[in-house]
Amino acid sequence: MPNTSPPLLDFSQLEANYGRPTAIILFACRVYLGTERMDSLISYLHQAPVDWKEVHRLCKAHRISPVAYRVLLKCEPPSPWADILKNELKRMAIHSMEKAKETTRLVSLLRSHGLVAFPYKGVAFSLLFYGDIGLRESGDIDLIVDPTELPLVNDILKADGYLPDEEDFVRFLGWERFTRTRRGYNLKKLDRRGLPIHLELHWRIIYDYLAVGNFNNNFSYVNNENIQVYDQMLPVQDPFEQFKYLYLHHSVHDGYGYLKTALDIAMGLKKLNPSAEDYPLHPLLRELTEVFSLAAVVEASNRLFGTQFALPAHKRQEKLSLLLVDTTLKEKRLVPKQMGSNFVYYMRYYTGLIRKRALFYPEPHRKIQSYFHNFIHFFQPTVEDFRLFKPKSLGGYRLLWLFRAIRPFRHLIQPTDPLQQKKDPKK
Repeated sequence: MPNTSPPLLDFSQLEANYGRPTAIILFACRVYLGTERMDSLISYLHQAPVDWKEVHRLCKAHRISPVAYRVLLKCEPPSPWADILKNELKRMAIHSMEKAKETTRLVSLLRSHGLVAFPYKGVAFSLLFYGDIGLRESGDIDLIVDPTELPLVNDILKADGYLPDEEDFVRFLGWERFTRTRRGYNLKKLDRRGLPIHLELHWRIIYDYLAVGNFNNNFSYVNNENIQVYDQMLPVQDPFEQFKYLYLHHSVHDGYGYLKTALDIAMGLKKLNPSAEDYPLHPLLRELTEVFSLAAVVEASNRLFGTQFALPAHKRQEKLSLLLVDTTLKEKRLVPKQMGSNFVYYMRYYTGLIRKRALFYPEPHRKIQSYFHNFIHFFQPTVEDFRLFKPKSLGGYRLLWLFRAIRPFRHLIQPTDPLQQKKDPKK
């Protein structure tokens, strides 16, 4: 099949199918990527009234505010939106700077004790693929650690002022069992401004049950290069490894659910710039193409952003790429009050996520395995169940799946998704 780029979505199509505000934020992304001109965006904004409130909401929902705001501010939005975007952009820049400094400090702290520590997503991906720590929205600090070193890492971070979220649960299961069945461990503390820092330690790329087959789901601990963050050097892995981590997290884990996902992948492709021949030859690109439908995501990136990334000549998935584009642009148009009751929203969200995850498995038998493993995982006890029932033994803990069977109905009165919870001002 010829390696031709898919047709670009024009803005009349985007407006008709997804609304003018969605078209505007996608236009801003294209200007950032260099596939559209700034004067074309300004002209487009002047063609009809702009619902700046909805544009603002969608930027936040798609988590592309840093990129979109920088572009849109050059279009001189009316009052009060110019000040709103400018102030939010400044706050996000300060947050990114503080997070980058803390990430570097934590990596240096752990490495000074001879432990494995690498940045994951966050500052490393921002610098490697965006070239600017302030252009990628992220809330947490993520680090890659060796699971066998987790008890010592936990003690060092506690001495540094971090409070573990799940230490009681880990002590009950045991460190070895916990690291064998989980992919991450969370801690938190307050920064110098009194704002919370959420730290996540990872030792698997995605959950083992999501890999569905013979796949290397572990991180590399090889330090290929260093990047400078202010006055310190931060050890990072090979850019192809970093792209693999982010691609799997955004596709199979998150379900390719919003524009930040698509833009991250596009920035990764722009940095790596693989040719059509590289996909079957490079081991990581071949693995992602054959096992997790990378070709469809490359094609979706070209449709969304007007990029000209080379498509794998041996593997095209046009139908899936169109579905990914439609899902990405359509879902965030809904606001919480349009999603129904807590129970309805809960079921729509999780069943939808399982369906989206299954899209990335090319073979039918792996799709079936994906549905089965997600279904089984749905009934596995969590730390919340452990704390609620306080089982005395592992046998009692395993019986908590009986309680998990009614979890959807528990959300009729006790939702856990943040979109459906009332904010507690004390928190």
